[in-house]
Amino acid sequence: MMELELKKLDDTIKSIHEKMFYLREREEEMQNISRQTNSRMGWLSFLSLCICLSVAGLQQWHLKTFFERKKLL
Repeated sequence: MMELELKKLDDTIKSIHEKMFYLREREEEMQNISRQTNSRMGWLSFLSLCICLSVAGLQQWHLKTFFERKKLL
């Protein structure tokens, strides 16, 4: 009777141990995915900033040439 209880407890402990290892692996994978996503978002933000600054420069250049042609500057 006691051996049966010990066997059940041992199986339960092994199951919990396996689940803990599985959860650690999943957590590590999720952290890697999170880091990768953060890195990509950083590059996307930088690219967006560059595009915005380029468009602003082009608008300034266009307006300057437009007003110079109209002899307003």
